Amino acid sequence: MAVSRPIRWIFRTLLLLLVLAAGGIAWLWWQLNGSLAPLEGSHPMPGLNAGVRIERDAQGIPTIYAQNRPDSAYALGVLHAQERFFQMDLLRRNSAGELSELVGEAALSYDQSIRVHQFRKRGERAVAALKRPELLRLNAYTAGVNAGLAALDSPPFEYRLLQIQPREWQPADSMLALYSMYLDLQPQWNERERSLAVMEDLLPTDWFAFLTPAGGEWDSPVHGEAYQWAPFFPEQPLAELQAPQELASMAGQTPWQYRDTVELGSNNWSVSGELTGYEAGMVADDMHLGLSVPNIWYRASWTVAGANRRITGATLPGAPAMVVGSNEHIAWGFTNSNGDFHDTIVLQTNAEESEYLTPDGWQPFTVDNEVVQVKGGESVTVAVKSTRWGPVIGTDHFGNMLAMRWVAHDPEGANLDLTKMETADTVYDALTVAATSGVPGQNLNVVDVRGNQAWTIMGRLPRRFGFTEAGISPTEPADWSSGELGWNGYLSPSEFPHIVNPEDGRIWTANARIVSDELLDLVGRSDYALGARQQQIEKGLFAREQFTEQDFLDIALDDRAFFLQRWQRLLLAVLENDDSPGSAERSELAAYVAQWEGRASKTSVGYLAVKRFRERAIDHTVGAIYRQLDSASNVFWPERVDNFLEYPVWALVTQQPEHHLPLGYDDWDDFMLSMVDETLAIMTADGEPLADQTWGKANTLSIRHPLSGAVPLLSRWLDMPEEPMDGDTYMPRVQRTSNGASERMVVAPGQEENGIFHMPVGQSGHPMSPYYDRGHRDWVEGRPSRFMPGPTQWRMTLEPM
Repeated sequence: MAVSRPIRWIFRTLLLLLVLAAGGIAWLWWQLNGSLAPLEGSHPMPGLNAGVRIERDAQGIPTIYAQNRPDSAYALGVLHAQERFFQMDLLRRNSAGELSELVGEAALSYDQSIRVHQFRKRGERAVAALKRPELLRLNAYTAGVNAGLAALDSPPFEYRLLQIQPREWQPADSMLALYSMYLDLQPQWNERERSLAVMEDLLPTDWFAFLTPAGGEWDSPVHGEAYQWAPFFPEQPLAELQAPQELASMAGQTPWQYRDTVELGSNNWSVSGELTGYEAGMVADDMHLGLSVPNIWYRASWTVAGANRRITGATLPGAPAMVVGSNEHIAWGFTNSNGDFHDTIVLQTNAEESEYLTPDGWQPFTVDNEVVQVKGGESVTVAVKSTRWGPVIGTDHFGNMLAMRWVAHDPEGANLDLTKMETADTVYDALTVAATSGVPGQNLNVVDVRGNQAWTIMGRLPRRFGFTEAGISPTEPADWSSGELGWNGYLSPSEFPHIVNPEDGRIWTANARIVSDELLDLVGRSDYALGARQQQIEKGLFAREQFTEQDFLDIALDDRAFFLQRWQRLLLAVLENDDSPGSAERSELAAYVAQWEGRASKTSVGYLAVKRFRERAIDHTVGAIYRQLDSASNVFWPERVDNFLEYPVWALVTQQPEHHLPLGYDDWDDFMLSMVDETLAIMTADGEPLADQTWGKANTLSIRHPLSGAVPLLSRWLDMPEEPMDGDTYMPRVQRTSNGASERMVVAPGQEENGIFHMPVGQSGHPMSPYYDRGHRDWVEGRPSRFMPGPTQWRMTLEPM
């Protein structure tokens, strides 16, 4: 039977479409495969001095064997470019304010604001200030990045999706990657200092003191004692200062609500050689950051001929340095210091705001035009106004123009002195390196093979003058126009604060206050975390007299809820004392709270209830004052000044002073039961039964690639699996949906083969890589995994052209 012409036409059309689809798939596969990093073979590279061998293990962790340090930096650049170039590109564009060039108008507002810092120009000045060895290393790394990118058969796959060509790497781009870490770890507009000024000016004096304690029973410093906070109650009733929940909504804003957040910055701790099975000390480190695909760190190991050491640990794609790790003589880790690295200057200006007052009289503002390129749109010019002290960052709540002095703005704030940790032999060498390193201020915890241990600040510390004499705190905005206040350079290594070999053989840091008195004055009295997490680590360290690597990993994974124990008892007491007519929901909640497990368990309903109850209690007491301040000023950031609210709120809900009954309640019993009912409502807002509202449901991993949201079809391919997790904020095992330990490391120098290293996601940013997510399960489940690279799986060589 003959086939009709229309049917033949349809058949041929479908066949053609299938051929075209197959061709498109083949082209796409060819493009993706062409952007994969080569793992084997010999590869000629321009600008290399001598041959370099690179061996990768099954997780893709490379060991670089080079004849000299510039060549090892070159090889690291090749690896970073071929595995992580898009990530590097985002880091440099993030701090330079150049994201719009990549993604269009969606990033324009951010780019315009960040251009105030002019980090690209500052990065170029920082490169010009480098000493010759560091400059040679940086230039070699830059050449390696560009050679590695050019050697790919096709650009990294993200650029195909964005339909743009990658731009070559420049030496200043490595400084921009460093500046992105500043933006991640330090407030870019000095929000805490400015928010404190709002509180001090708009609140009664006793209320300001009540809401801003310097510390208390949760403190756990290594040097000095915990502060004693004696509860007192301000005179003016709480209700008179509160803003109704509807206030911000009426103004067209979303009302701020208190929520526990992950305090970015990390844990580390160490013990002396007397407390290990070796002569060497031992250090642990886990840096808490936002989690994404790929992970921020890239694991690596390298040796240089004749150097008598192997460097192993975590690098930052975009920089030619080992960030944390071991060199077989010392091992080191970081946590964010939260010291005082900014100052806000209140400017006196003329009527036209074209000049500002200085110790030398009136001077005109410097105005630079920054041009933001926008993909698919017109470029936008940003006029950046600057002073002798730093850029103008806006106005205060009285309308006074403000400038900012920030370590990150100076050439001293960005350099490659961190690379000198590679050649340090003792903790004393490391202390000297720390005092000259241009990085965001970090708590350095370092040990050596001789059993020594030490703490100091890694990063520059400003030398301030005039504040003590004038009775002015550096943590409040001030007028510098008289010349009586300011900075006079930076502290020298001999002036730096440090702790070396404490008598008990233990050092611990977790973003809270580490030191007291004159040492604290040097670091600065600033935005420290509540000490609960730090205190729990301290208790773990004093629970034993000898430690193995597994003992340290157990401390890192400790998710016991010590901090919330008293809140659990309080919530249970409220529920058990409830004599209102039967509430099945409250009775059910009481049963879960009673059996809450005492830890941030992913299976626990009770843990989530205790956490939400505490958040509600804070939000409806002093949180309402914060909403009032937020509505009264557009330069108030509640989340920057809520870190110590535990102290005043606990005093309120336990002592229940009648004149501080929150607005809208009959008595304190009514308030507490209302917090219970709000907790129930929040937990079951999705319509599911209370039994299903576990902590793991609220704490489900969401580790995503930056482009998966824009291309949802690729999300399953690019993102990590969603799964419930143990851990939370006020405990060593910090874990939230997209924040947590970006790495976990345990190592004793000279004993690296026994070390442990966890890292979420995997080494490669390419989803077709054989190790795209390899190692992720060890991080999720807390299984011990090797610090050193494993047996060689792939071997390649780079040869000079």
